[in-house]
Amino acid sequence: MEVDSLIHDFSKARTQVWKHMLVFMDSMCLRCAIELGVPDAIHNHGGPMTLSELVQALPMATTRAPFLRRIMRVLVNSGFFSIKGNESDGSNEEEVYYDLTATSKLLVTGSTNSLAPLVLFVTGSDVGMAGLAMSTWIKTSDDDDKNETPFHVAHDGKGLFEFSSERPEFNALLNEGMACDNRVLIGEMVKNWGDALFGGLRSLVDVGGGTGLAAAVMVAAYPEMKCSVLELDHVVDVQPENELVEFVRVICLFRSLKQMLFYSSGSYTIGMTRIVLRS
Repeated sequence: MEVDSLIHDFSKARTQVWKHMLVFMDSMCLRCAIELGVPDAIHNHGGPMTLSELVQALPMATTRAPFLRRIMRVLVNSGFFSIKGNESDGSNEEEVYYDLTATSKLLVTGSTNSLAPLVLFVTGSDVGMAGLAMSTWIKTSDDDDKNETPFHVAHDGKGLFEFSSERPEFNALLNEGMACDNRVLIGEMVKNWGDALFGGLRSLVDVGGGTGLAAAVMVAAYPEMKCSVLELDHVVDVQPENELVEFVRVICLFRSLKQMLFYSSGSYTIGMTRIVLRS
């Protein structure tokens, strides 16, 4: 019995190591499905799809179908898709149908609640490199201003905002990712607690408000309120004209306020103006 217990403990410990070593594959499979357009394909199809139907609908080589099946199996196990039929026999793949779940419906491109841009941003290689630099960052001295965060270490001393200012595609993905996460949350906040938070205010300043989506939602609910968004030049440059929200370009002040967000975030009222600090 003692030997069996030791073998069991060893096997359990080994399994735990393997689990955490390969857990990143869940995120990579999710990212792959979004990039291929799997949620969009099933949504546009109007119902469950077989593997062959997915292969025909997606921008992929038909010879990769077995690998798509494995990716879908991972995502079914994670709850992103549901499965109808018997997948136990690989030869019966035509009898297996994949359908959206409540979770994967949040990944349909263009939907009001879509979180697909945020997933693509967080799982991207530029952000992932910061994770790989964590041990190097921890070893550095606090006096090393060049390596303020793991992101700085991974990108030659450039922080997130400096890095994004030099890469339009990364900047667009960052702004879109932050905006999509705020869309539903801000709407619910205004609906349930808007009067308590913003009732009677004449103006609101959203520091680091990105695309101005949150401010636009609040102006729509409180037309008498004047909303301004403080952002860096490269963020303001790509914003379309907006009659509801005024974008204000800032440099040094914004950087100082952004540093505050690492320690404190929230909203503060000064007179009749509410300052909303968001990371």
